[in-house]
Amino acid sequence: MISREQLQNLIERRTNGNRILSVYLDMSVNAENKRTYDIFLSKRKSDFPQLDSDRAGHHREALGEAFARLETWLDEEFDQSNRGVAAFLELGGDWTETIQLPLPVENRVAVDERPVVTPLVELVERYHHHGVILVDREHLRMLSLYMDQTVYEAEVETQPYPTPHDVKRGGFSAKDFQKRKEEEARHFFREFAAEVERFDRLHRPDDLTLLGTHENVRKFEEFLSESIRKKVVHIDRAEIDATPTEVRQKLAPAFERQLEREEAEAVNLLRERIGQSHKAVAGFAETLEQLQEGKVETLIIARDNQVSGGRCGTCNFLLARTGGDCPYCGGEVSDGIDLVEEMVRMAEEQDARVGFVAASTLQDVGGVGGLLRF
Repeated sequence: MISREQLQNLIERRTNGNRILSVYLDMSVNAENKRTYDIFLSKRKSDFPQLDSDRAGHHREALGEAFARLETWLDEEFDQSNRGVAAFLELGGDWTETIQLPLPVENRVAVDERPVVTPLVELVERYHHHGVILVDREHLRMLSLYMDQTVYEAEVETQPYPTPHDVKRGGFSAKDFQKRKEEEARHFFREFAAEVERFDRLHRPDDLTLLGTHENVRKFEEFLSESIRKKVVHIDRAEIDATPTEVRQKLAPAFERQLEREEAEAVNLLRERIGQSHKAVAGFAETLEQLQEGKVETLIIARDNQVSGGRCGTCNFLLARTGGDCPYCGGEVSDGIDLVEEMVRMAEEQDARVGFVAASTLQDVGGVGGLLRF
């Protein structure tokens, strides 16, 4: 699991002259119930000619030693229930950071001065922290879901009113009994609403989903505060004793539709503002310039973008081109800069939102755009 704190620590890690091996591995199993990450690693290692003369067990190359550390960790410490790995290893040093992920990631190997963080940023930005509330007249269950995992679960215990042994004798009618049960339900719903408030304050989910029968959910909603009701994005039917796995499977399509709506809304807003020439930019050159001036509120970028650029060796300014002199200070511009990684990293450092969308939706605006703060 990856937290925002871990992500920020990776982004803020200072360079010390040693390069970093960043490795993302898809650890999911195929149709034959096998993992194939080792095949990918073998192919990628063959891309580094310096490893041809490296010695297993007595490494001449810092890169070879780092790969060996990674393979040892995978053999000894990887939790087989996870489906992805992000690993960062210092070449010629001891620093290592490994993150096990409940979701698969695309295989990738990179060597750079800093950890490559874009795949992790996409995971953190894309997947919401969902709060799920299951309710009936006598039970309340609260689940916190993140990246297809249940990270918290709690159930509220209740004490139902004593039930008379015989509602037909002793002057206690069926009508009185029904009234008594309605009063009991209202009492429990008030308690449940207070528990949901505490759950929301403690776990701070991005949104809430209510599950139960239509009647119970409708009545329970009346006891929720306005602030809690505003966070409810989905209501559905479910049994109170549904397992966390059953809940996640049931809600997966709804969560996916929610993400698709949010992506579409972000792209539509970008297009609208670009059309009005109002607080928006498009294309790598203009978006990069506005990012470096700290004006971008939301960076919207196409998935799987691979764009190279340059960096001025004198003023450190990034450019959406390679070669030539820096237009700002006249310094020499170096090539081979991963612009997507640099822009995503910059946005995170400035606390700007980052939205990853399908490449086809941004083709006509150059694959990237930004909503501006001012």
